[in-house]
Amino acid sequence: MTKKNRSLWCLAFGLIAVLIGFSPQQTLAADDAGFTVKTVLPANQRDSSQTYFDLRVSPNQEQDLEVVIQNRNTTALTVLIAAHSAFTNDNGVVEYGKSPKPADPSLSVNLKDVVSVPAEVTIPALNQRVVKIHLKMPSKPFLGTVLGGLQFKAKPDDKWTEKGAVTNRYVYAVGLMLTESDQPVGPDLKLQKVVTANDHRRPAILAQVQNFEAAILRNLQVQGYLYRASGGKVIHQAEQDRINMAPNSNFNFKMGLEKTPLKPGKYRLELMAKGSGRTWKLKQVFTVSKQAANQIRTLAKPEPPKQALPWYLFLGGGIVIGIVSYAGLKKILAQRQHPR
Repeated sequence: MTKKNRSLWCLAFGLIAVLIGFSPQQTLAADDAGFTVKTVLPANQRDSSQTYFDLRVSPNQEQDLEVVIQNRNTTALTVLIAAHSAFTNDNGVVEYGKSPKPADPSLSVNLKDVVSVPAEVTIPALNQRVVKIHLKMPSKPFLGTVLGGLQFKAKPDDKWTEKGAVTNRYVYAVGLMLTESDQPVGPDLKLQKVVTANDHRRPAILAQVQNFEAAILRNLQVQGYLYRASGGKVIHQAEQDRINMAPNSNFNFKMGLEKTPLKPGKYRLELMAKGSGRTWKLKQVFTVSKQAANQIRTLAKPEPPKQALPWYLFLGGGIVIGIVSYAGLKKILAQRQHPR
């Protein structure tokens, strides 16, 4: 067992399975985390066959949502609660926890601004508690989908947070999707910016692709081609598929440059993106500075090979092995010729 914290994520109630195509994982939260979370579906639930919140709302609407947290431990359990808008990580996966980056500028309704939750609740051993989640919609109407999640995390016990101890932290997420009408809104893409970067000690081009509409984008495939600004020859290319994007979010399409050092100058990146029945052709001209080119060249250098042992050590070792082997063989032959 290592000393590192283990964080096991369980995205529950089938939100991801229904919207994005992943399968729900409920057994981990029930059996390993020691608690479960169950939604109490309100009258404005659009699809009562689902167990996540899929609500039809209106401007200025206020209501209390309810979830039931059941403690399966033989001791009291404290659960931390938070609300977050969904975001897209740089692997092209929709997440429902706290985003490590700022919200996308196109996001008009942030879930944390319309949902109020208690910071934490304590449930007695082998008991359950109904927790109220207050929803207050803004006065300005919106089109499309507001997507996010309610996050429930077991608070670590003090005795497990001492230096050198292992801390298990389980997260249980309940999907929350809000719409105000059935008017269709489709995803749409922009190429926001292109930069060179040090991506985990590897040189790369990062192209920020933005879904600026309040709609989910499923199964996106992106092909990228790098050219000189006015050239027609492809210098480098990359591809990423099975990308899913949350409404009003962005991610960095990555093009590794380990084998393609760039000279200072202007370049053109062209992206061909296909998903949700649409095709986008995006391009942007960007500049690689002398400093950035030097950084790419430095990062692209292969690691020097490990220094081999000097040849004379191998020669000396071989001679020693040969002498020992010869002496051993001679002794065995002598014993056979002069048995006791």
